[in-house]
Amino acid sequence: MRFFVAVILAIFCVSVSAAKLTVAVTLQPYANVVSEIGGDQLEVVTLLPPGADPHTFEPKPSTLKDFAKASVYFSDGSGMDEAWLPRFKGVNKNVQIVSLSKDINWMEEDEHHHHEVESAAIHAGEKSVAEHDDHDEGEELDPHLWTSPLQMMQVARNICDALVQLDSANADLYIERWFDLTERLKKLDAELRASIAKLPQQARTFIVFHPSYGYFARDYGMTQLTVEVNGKEPKPRDLFNLAKTGKSNNVHIVFVQPQFSKRAATTIARELDAVILDTDPLSFEYEKNIRALLFAIDGNRKD
Repeated sequence: MRFFVAVILAIFCVSVSAAKLTVAVTLQPYANVVSEIGGDQLEVVTLLPPGADPHTFEPKPSTLKDFAKASVYFSDGSGMDEAWLPRFKGVNKNVQIVSLSKDINWMEEDEHHHHEVESAAIHAGEKSVAEHDDHDEGEELDPHLWTSPLQMMQVARNICDALVQLDSANADLYIERWFDLTERLKKLDAELRASIAKLPQQARTFIVFHPSYGYFARDYGMTQLTVEVNGKEPKPRDLFNLAKTGKSNNVHIVFVQPQFSKRAATTIARELDAVILDTDPLSFEYEKNIRALLFAIDGNRKD
């Protein structure tokens, strides 16, 4: 009898220890961070599949089915998911929504509308939003936080804090993994700053179709020129102006993303005699992507 009870208790303990907290996130880069901090203690559900465009994304039944299993949903706080939330809540009324936006130094989407985003050091008067709650009604926040290791350090801190509160039994593990990730991001941050410091000022400008790298540009003293205008394909006049700006800034590289058409970018590249390179800002490997972006900019400059 005692043996039977011991076996039952052992099975119960194994099942309890094997139980995982199911966490949902919108994008691959956030899934990376949550997985890294949570490790085997978490089951991570990523709502947008690789290659999907968040601007046109429509949740499939399989996505909603996966979301229904989540105990927690990490929202980036930018408002990007506002159109999807009613459907998500419809299949999971008890899900706990946690914002990742605490102490994030936000940018607004309209900062990209004139083709350029420069660092605060270059344009000290440029407006940013320190807190989501403080932004003016109707203004859209730039959601591409993961393109800046500086911002991702804060995102990682917010994720760790939330996990510690949600699952205090594994707090030490979460904190240890968060510390390791933060140390790596600090090294990446220092690496980027050292590499960019070696670039001449005229080599710190790049062109990308969709304005995905605004935080990278602002936080590391680069200038981002965008092909897209207000979320739409550019008109001939827009392309003419961008080509003119690109030439004056000695741009020799145009980045294209898998989520968008390459047609307009090809036109600009031809005008600038520039190379076209692929970049995927929504990649799960966001650190590797940022390194590759800077390596390409440095490797294709013509001083």
